[in-house]
Amino acid sequence: MATPDCSTIPQVALDFMNTVHCEELTLVQSISNLLDADTPDNTHISQLLEQWVAHTEQHFARENRYMEEYRFPAFPVHSQEHEAALQQIRQVQQQWDQQQNLESLKQYVQHDWPAWFKNHISTMDFITAKFLSQFDFEVEL
Repeated sequence: MATPDCSTIPQVALDFMNTVHCEELTLVQSISNLLDADTPDNTHISQLLEQWVAHTEQHFARENRYMEEYRFPAFPVHSQEHEAALQQIRQVQQQWDQQQNLESLKQYVQHDWPAWFKNHISTMDFITAKFLSQFDFEVEL
């Protein structure tokens, strides 16, 4: 599975979530492009991985905060999935930092993560956004 672009990911009922999803996808696509380069720049890959982890931490923390604040019934399940996904991304980053294995990182960035991401948006985020859209609140990104 190729890394999707913003036009191919599912949209949810809250614009801020769609924006954050697109930002994350753009970061991952940048990593993917570097991995496909004739001579990958490992230092730049490491920098982008760091940005991706930071972005994902903020992304999940923001969603978790709104789910908890507005008492989303499936908050425990959704937040646990966030924690598992973040742990996986951190582990991928750690493996990269230690081994700089292009093929292993490519497998995750171009196959494993995109499949998880699309599924997460289509299921967890879709329902969460629908629930949260009934409340009037402003989001700072």
